[in-house]
Amino acid sequence: MLIALISALALALPAAAPVERPVTIPASGGVTLAATLSVPAGPGPHPAAVLVGGFGPSSRDGLFGRAGGPYADLARRLARQGIAVLRYDKRGIGDSGGDTLSWLDARPLARDAAAAVRLLAGLPGVDASRLAVIGHSQGGDLALDVAARTPVTRVVTLAAPGRPLALLPRVSGGAGRFLDRLTGPAVARATLRTDPVDDALAARVPALMVHGTRDRTVPTSDMAVLATARRRAGLPTRTIRVAGANHFLQVEGRVPATTIRQIAAFVS
Repeated sequence: MLIALISALALALPAAAPVERPVTIPASGGVTLAATLSVPAGPGPHPAAVLVGGFGPSSRDGLFGRAGGPYADLARRLARQGIAVLRYDKRGIGDSGGDTLSWLDARPLARDAAAAVRLLAGLPGVDASRLAVIGHSQGGDLALDVAARTPVTRVVTLAAPGRPLALLPRVSGGAGRFLDRLTGPAVARATLRTDPVDDALAARVPALMVHGTRDRTVPTSDMAVLATARRRAGLPTRTIRVAGANHFLQVEGRVPATTIRQIAAFVS
């Protein structure tokens, strides 16, 4: 009875606030990426994850040129659940180096995410045997790609596309021609024509795929495409549909607490 009461009281108390500190990530081409590491309170080593952002010139926090945002909230709440989380500005964005348009090219973005994983694995207080990469939207595809060639033990996709970006309703049309003119055909092909199913099959580690039922950017059915392909190949895959959640998995402005706990439990 006493043990049950103590456990109930512990669950009712708010988790201690994580500590955040700046980190720099050496990336390809001599570029340095600016990052933030959210560290859980208490002694480590902690399970850890790299958070990879979705398509667009957004900051490490998930907003365009402003502090705070959905990625910052996600990282801090996962840290309260005991997961150390590294998030970073894309190359060419915020405080990271690189050409201002380099965020449009998926190839260096994938290399940058891999560099972030390798750095995180070697940081003090991180348990490299419990290392994950978490990707949102396009970052979900990048996360699957990275999981195939880095020492991560888990991969989590959040609202990830199950088809090339060029085939998404909000991207199709003139996006390919626009990107072709802006950056050249090689970048356009790499960014818009890559099939996430190929990356999903290349990632052999256990995967958790999370999608909101009210996602207007990437349909929930895309998650089923990725999960079905992996399951047919015998790859360990779990899926979570978040009822009423948008593209950022938010319901009434925030990711549900249950979803945060489920992601943290999977990474742990």
